Amino acid sequence: MGGPRLNAQTSAQAASPRQNSPVPGPGRRPIAGRSHKYLFVDDHDIEAIENLARKLHQPRKFANNVAIRAEHRWENAGIQVRTTPVWLPHEKLFKMIYLTSAEGPDPVVALDVTGAPKGMESYACYATSADGINWEKPFLRLHDYSALTWRGTPIGKDNNIVPSAAGLLQGPVYDPNDPDPRRRFKGLRYGGGKLQSAASADLLNWEALTVPSLPSQDESHLTYDSDERLFIATVKRRGPYGRSWHLITSPDFEHWREHGLIFHADQEDQENGNTRLKRFFDDPAYLKPIFNRPEEWRTDVYNFPVFPYEGLYLATPAMHHWSGKHSPLYENVDSRKSVELASSRDLLHWHRVAGRAPFLELSPVGDGSAYDTGQVVVANQPVVRNDELWFYYNAFRYRAMSLADTLQRKYLDGSALCVARLRMDGFVSLKGGPEWGSVSTKPVKVTGQRLHINCDSWRGRVLAEVSDAGTGQPIPGFTRSECEPAMVDRIDEPVRWKTRNDLADLVGKTVRLKFHLWNAELYSFWFGA
Repeated sequence: MGGPRLNAQTSAQAASPRQNSPVPGPGRRPIAGRSHKYLFVDDHDIEAIENLARKLHQPRKFANNVAIRAEHRWENAGIQVRTTPVWLPHEKLFKMIYLTSAEGPDPVVALDVTGAPKGMESYACYATSADGINWEKPFLRLHDYSALTWRGTPIGKDNNIVPSAAGLLQGPVYDPNDPDPRRRFKGLRYGGGKLQSAASADLLNWEALTVPSLPSQDESHLTYDSDERLFIATVKRRGPYGRSWHLITSPDFEHWREHGLIFHADQEDQENGNTRLKRFFDDPAYLKPIFNRPEEWRTDVYNFPVFPYEGLYLATPAMHHWSGKHSPLYENVDSRKSVELASSRDLLHWHRVAGRAPFLELSPVGDGSAYDTGQVVVANQPVVRNDELWFYYNAFRYRAMSLADTLQRKYLDGSALCVARLRMDGFVSLKGGPEWGSVSTKPVKVTGQRLHINCDSWRGRVLAEVSDAGTGQPIPGFTRSECEPAMVDRIDEPVRWKTRNDLADLVGKTVRLKFHLWNAELYSFWFGA
């Protein structure tokens, strides 16, 4: 496997100095000098669709999909991650910083004024993996952990705790372009209503950067767009219907520009939230929320991770459906979450994909082995692995807990980092049935000698036709009747015509494409070699 890349055709460019760097606004695509894939998450490149359905596909939660779970005393009460593990091609290794919660030294469970367990400790920990699923937690001997073993002896330095990474929930992101090797890994740590920048050469030694902090509430996300050399921070603030999301960007991780409110809930989300909450209360297969006060039901946006993907930006917002406020102080809410999909061409204007259908949902309780029965939070972006998109997500067994369950320590082993897999480009397909359907594109420039498609048509057919962009007339040799039907299930299938195997004569020209589908699904198309 060549390493996780979302834009595998992009080559690295020479790094530019940080001094006097401009602070660009959002704006993107197509990237000069390279072609990209065309997806069907929106109608940006589509002229017309006839007799086809747009279908959202959910990532598949495979059996035993837990990547990181609690194994040690210093992580026994919870694990959280907001950033996808970093893939380092030169080491052929994934690396990760994850945050943990652990019980304090008091053997008796004590409750604070909110009803939560008292005296919890927090740590940042280090893990590595060669395959992204099986993880090692090497003992680093960087932190003297005072808790005792069952024998009554101190655990000491036999742990994977990274003291200098404490609170680093956003990161690490890998920036191979930074000329300073001490800043190759970057992250944001939260405290006091602000995000403070930090950097590291090796993930084990982190230093705070003397740059302005970013105002945010407790949730945020950080992504690095390597094509645009742009750091993207989405931060939570108050707005319409509650939790809402603002955008801040930087070309160098020093000079940041605020772009304002970009995403929030609306009235349609309130209706969707009510429907989804009713399911959790009515369906015995799912974990019921502890608190149920219908007069307090509402929906806002819990978090908003953003990532670049093939000529656009995608986001996986977690829609936060309140079921009722916690007692005794009613300062927080019980809820359930459903992850949706959104798309944008400029980071500022967002399109809700597939009618706001859920992209990732909670699992039924089943035999009790699933972690994601109470809430899910997706990491900042997927990685490419084995010709799939792997989505890492935080899985929690609960959102709220009764006082009785808290006193019985049911919060132990309450969360894990899990993985769900999606077909490459498999967010949305156009699906045809027993009657032929078609999709016609707007004018597109031919940037490669072959037309490629990602399709599932082994039970049917996909045909392609190339037309003149001006007249709309099919180009001889590239008509529907001359196309060899694609009857495969492949993420990369070259289109062939009976007398023309490539588009060499059309490279550089603007054309229109029309795909005809029968009992088939089309996920994407692009020009290439």
